[in-house]
Amino acid sequence: METYRTEEEQVEAIKRWWRENGKSTVFGIALALAIVFGWKGWQGHQQTQAGEASAMFDDLLIADAAVQRDGSSLATAQHLANTLTDQFSGLSYGQFAALFKAKYAVKSSDYETAVTELEWVLAQRPSAQIKAQAEIRLAQVFYAQKEYDKALAYLSTLAATGYAAEAAELEGDVAFSQQDNAAALAAYQRARSLARQQEAPVNNAMLELKINDLSAAEVAVEGAK
Repeated sequence: METYRTEEEQVEAIKRWWRENGKSTVFGIALALAIVFGWKGWQGHQQTQAGEASAMFDDLLIADAAVQRDGSSLATAQHLANTLTDQFSGLSYGQFAALFKAKYAVKSSDYETAVTELEWVLAQRPSAQIKAQAEIRLAQVFYAQKEYDKALAYLSTLAATGYAAEAAELEGDVAFSQQDNAAALAAYQRARSLARQQEAPVNNAMLELKINDLSAAEVAVEGAK
């Protein structure tokens, strides 16, 4: 009887615990399941979004190739780029699309729109690669507008990126525009050195021409002294 009473007490204790804690336990399990399935659903949504954005970006690349080839499909390219930035701003596809929009704006000499698009890219907190692309293009736009201080402010952030050589050359262009030939030559020479350090060095004939012209001018000045 003692054993039986102990078993009864155990059953009663379990029933009492369930009455006191059962609801909260069920709620906790339900909440955990909701979090798990919610996370899986969110992941699925993200994957779907990424797939849609990727397909649309492929279409943008095709349209952009036609734009570069003969100027056709510009309206299509702009529409696709607008859709990507509107619907997928948090993804790299949307941010790359804004770079295309800026490029088209520059082609039509709409520098204000180009700056707006590029600054929008930076506001999305993009990857380091996209950030560097936006910054070098902003520097180029400001240089074209003769806003040299703004251009140099962006160029100063690119020394440790894959755009270091391009940034150094643009620094030289700024210095040359400000009639500082010595600084321009130094920047061009630095750009050549940086380009040679790249994994796939590019033969930049224009850069070599700039260096040769300024070097010859410097020799002529020294000879006239």
